[in-house]
Amino acid sequence: MSSLERYDRQLRIEGWEQDLLYSTTAFIAGAGAIGCEVAKNLAMMGIGRLILVDYDYVELSNLSRQLLFRDADIGRGKAEVAAERLREINPQVKVDHHNSDIRDLEEDVYRDVDIVLSCLDNWGSRRWLNSVAVSLNKPLIDGGINGFYGNVQVVIPKRTACLECQSMQLIPREEKLAECTLKRRRPEDLVNDLREQGIDLSVELAEELFRLNIKTVYDLKYARLDLVLSHKEGEIFRAIEELRSKLMPKIPAIQSVASVVAGIITTHAIQLIHKDRLGKSPTGLIVYDALNSRLTRVKISRDPACIVCSENEAAPINFPFDLRQTVLRLKEAVASVFGFPDPEILHADRRLNDDDVLYDAGVRENDILYVSTKRLYEPVAIRIVT
Repeated sequence: MSSLERYDRQLRIEGWEQDLLYSTTAFIAGAGAIGCEVAKNLAMMGIGRLILVDYDYVELSNLSRQLLFRDADIGRGKAEVAAERLREINPQVKVDHHNSDIRDLEEDVYRDVDIVLSCLDNWGSRRWLNSVAVSLNKPLIDGGINGFYGNVQVVIPKRTACLECQSMQLIPREEKLAECTLKRRRPEDLVNDLREQGIDLSVELAEELFRLNIKTVYDLKYARLDLVLSHKEGEIFRAIEELRSKLMPKIPAIQSVASVVAGIITTHAIQLIHKDRLGKSPTGLIVYDALNSRLTRVKISRDPACIVCSENEAAPINFPFDLRQTVLRLKEAVASVFGFPDPEILHADRRLNDDDVLYDAGVRENDILYVSTKRLYEPVAIRIVT
C-alpha cells in the first residue's frame, strides 16, 4: 500500500505538493484548544515534523475543547500527551515536544523550523514569540479566541505588519501602566491594591509574597511559580493559586470557535508552505464573529518605527531623559513608552542598579543603552538625549 494513499483526497487538489509538507517543520506554541486542533490538522495532512511546546498540565476543564486529551491524562504535561496522540493519528509524522516555557528553549530549536504557529493565551508570550519569528525571519501565524469571537494574523517578516506594530492598541491596560510595577513598594501597598479589587490579603502573607519578589497585582498574575518557588506545595503556593483564580477569571471558550480559528490558521499555513501556489495568504487581521457568521478582514499597516520589524529596528531609538535621574526612573519611563513591565537597563557590559544615578554610573549624552525584557527576544537599543 502506497504511503500516499493516506493523502489521496488532498492530492487531488490542483497545485497540491505533498513533498512540500513532508519537508516542513512547524513549531506550535500552546497545546490548548487552538493548538490541539492545529496540530491535529497538520498531522493528518502529513506535515513532516511538528514541535509542540506547552508548560501546562492537563485539567478536567480542558477536555471539552482539547481533543488530544483524555480523562486518564489529567495531571500529565500537555505537550507530552499531545505528542503521543499525534503519533497515533499519523505515525508518518515526526513529533517532538517540550514541556517548558517558550522562552526557555535554545535558539537552535527556532532556527530549525520553517513556520511558527502561535496558539497562546496571553499577550506577553505572543509579543515575545513574534519578536523571535521576525528576528529569525520565520513566518508566523497568530490566533486567539474569546467566547464566540476569534482572530488570526499572518506575519511575514519585513513584508507585513508584525504583532508589535499594533501593540499599543492591543497591549492590556495593566501592561501599559507597567511603570507602576517598578515603583518602591511596601507590603501594605499590595494589600491596598487587592482590596480595591474586592480581595482581602493579610499583611503577613503580603510580606511573604514580597520575599518572593511578588510585589504587585501584575506580579501575582504572571510571575512564574517554577522560578520563585522550589516546589509546588505548601500554603504560599495555594495562596497564590487562589489569588490568581480571583484576579484572572478564565477566558470563555467553546470548541466550535476554536475549530474554526484553527482551520483558518492551518489553511494559511498550507498556503505559506506551498509558497502561494494555493492562493496567497491574507495580510492584516482576520476577525471571526461566530454569533453573526461573519469574517472581517482588518487592514493593518506596518509601523515604520516598530521596535521589532521596522527597516531600522537595529538602530538606537532616541530617548529623551535627564542624566541626573536614577536608573529606576529610567525604567519607569521605558515601561510607560513601550509597555514593558520588567525592563532591565544595560550599559556597556554591565546591568545598572536601580539606585544608580545615570551620570554617576558613567552614562553620557548620546550613549547607547540596551533595554532587555521578557516581552522581546532581543534587547532594544536606546540613545539617551537630554
